[in-house]
Amino acid sequence: MTSLCPSVLTDQQARLSLKELTHKYLKGRDPEYDRLIEIVEDTSRQVPIRGVLEQVRRFNNVQFTQPELDLIDALLYMHG
Repeated sequence: MTSLCPSVLTDQQARLSLKELTHKYLKGRDPEYDRLIEIVEDTSRQVPIRGVLEQVRRFNNVQFTQPELDLIDALLYMHG
């Protein structure tokens, strides 16, 4: 996870953080993992925070850490 304050993430940092969450919680679980990573990396698209969270809920019963929750809150605020 990035150690930057979530409220000051650039678009690139937001995408990297979201990619890390996607990798941690969906790799090997979601058959559309590779496609989701492509979407996260596509700078012509909006950062897909809600789509990633929906997939995590669908494929993984997860308890996010507090830093992850803070990051998700910031991502939703910025790109939500």
